Amino acid sequence: MTYAEMTKRFRHFFRLPLTPIAVKLNSDETANITSPMRYCEMVRKSAAYGTTFTATIDDISCASAELALGFTEPSYGEVYPRIKPANIDKITVAPLDKCEFEPDAVVVIGNASKLMLLAATLAKVKGNMIESKFKGEFAVCGECTAIPVMENTVNLSLLCSGARMFSDYRNDEIVFGFPLDSFIELTESLKEESITKALCGCLMDDLPTRVVDSILALGFTKGTDHFLGRFKNEIIRLYIPKDEKGKSTSVTLHIPVKFKDTNAAEKALDMTADLFENTLIYRRRDNWIDVVLLIELHESINRAAMRGEKFEAIINRGIEVMLDNVAKFKRKVAQ
Repeated sequence: MTYAEMTKRFRHFFRLPLTPIAVKLNSDETANITSPMRYCEMVRKSAAYGTTFTATIDDISCASAELALGFTEPSYGEVYPRIKPANIDKITVAPLDKCEFEPDAVVVIGNASKLMLLAATLAKVKGNMIESKFKGEFAVCGECTAIPVMENTVNLSLLCSGARMFSDYRNDEIVFGFPLDSFIELTESLKEESITKALCGCLMDDLPTRVVDSILALGFTKGTDHFLGRFKNEIIRLYIPKDEKGKSTSVTLHIPVKFKDTNAAEKALDMTADLFENTLIYRRRDNWIDVVLLIELHESINRAAMRGEKFEAIINRGIEVMLDNVAKFKRKVAQ
């Protein structure tokens, strides 16, 4: 898979407005900075505008980045995190889909909702918890570049004041830094089946009567493998998927949105990257876009249904979220 293909799959799955950034230490590229910049500013501009930057130490306007990226050794005491030894001559920052080199690190910018989904997916791929080191300093340069390179581990940063004040990072943005191998491993795991699986439901005969009655009481009717209901002029399908062990601990709500042709649907799908704040799933199916909300119950569907009003409130809140976001989506694509 090429870097361009990886970028497309990664951004599509996580609905990221900004492209992942490739970072190359001791780059062979020619320096092209006309005025000194912060490293974190290069990363943000490259992600937003597709610009490639190659910088020497003279092009870096932040002393923290000079240390963290291995341009200079600290004068007093140790500094962490940083590239060791400090033998970096040039560094290149480029959109991953445009880079023609093998990156040393990949940096991903997104809001907390989107990177929460990224973290959850990464944890499933790795099979363990995601651990992170951050202190609100040396954020993009140290926490998201030096740590992935030096420790060969994925790291999350809440950014630092310099990044937020001087480099145009939004208040809701946070950053992940990846070693290249970890980014590739995660991206290759993002199969279409992962999205499709959320649309598959149990056969109604497999569900306890209590569960069926609880969902019917919400205004749904029963189908073969899903429930169907009309809410504010939208048809919502409710599925109860099973996990790998055959257990049902979640519910998915599904609204299909129809477009005149596949091209219109594809253009509309591109708009979803920066439209929604909620953790929704979007999939184009011919001239339709399936909008799906996964509701984790954190217990069996049977036990959840026993909770009566609490279960009803969870599903009703999910319906509200779906209706609100689909309405925004339709207004956006109609402009």
